[in-house]
Amino acid sequence: MFGWLAHALASVRSCADATGWTISRASVRMSGTELAAQLPLLGGVLYLPACRSARAMRDIAPGWLVAREDLAPLLHTEELRASSMIGADGPREWIDCLDAAGTFCARLHLLPDTDYLAWDALLSGGTLLPAAPVCPGEVACKAAIAELLCFRTHRLASLRVLDTGALGWLSPLGRGIARDVARAAAVELMSGAGG
Repeated sequence: MFGWLAHALASVRSCADATGWTISRASVRMSGTELAAQLPLLGGVLYLPACRSARAMRDIAPGWLVAREDLAPLLHTEELRASSMIGADGPREWIDCLDAAGTFCARLHLLPDTDYLAWDALLSGGTLLPAAPVCPGEVACKAAIAELLCFRTHRLASLRVLDTGALGWLSPLGRGIARDVARAAAVELMSGAGG
């Protein structure tokens, strides 16, 4: 939500002039454990974890477990790279989770069903970055899957567990955006339990 309004108020371009479009970006320093603690507040999101890496299940943050292997990359996060753009079909906003080396770990896509206040709170205190041109390298990501889900955390003895919960109802617009994002990433769209 941080940048799309600024884009909307800038000069309006036709779809044919897509080469002139840019992506507003911001960076937020945040550890994986801080991120994991805030993820349940977002409600429904589209989650795109990076393709499997050897590091995924080892070196999990102390005091944390993951219920599913594809959630492990979130705990390696050191920086959130928030991006927003206005495309031919309206605003899009997503967060890339990057590790200490700047390597892509996962992407979270804002949906109409996401809690916008929690999304904005997650990105508060960010540093604006120079706008980037709209190009496949900025918009697409190397993800294993795209999944509609809600995050949750719970305790298991002295450990915190990052897990997912049932998504529940999702608007037709949210489902359409998720389908478009999955298609652009060339991955299968999975509906979380209950979705």
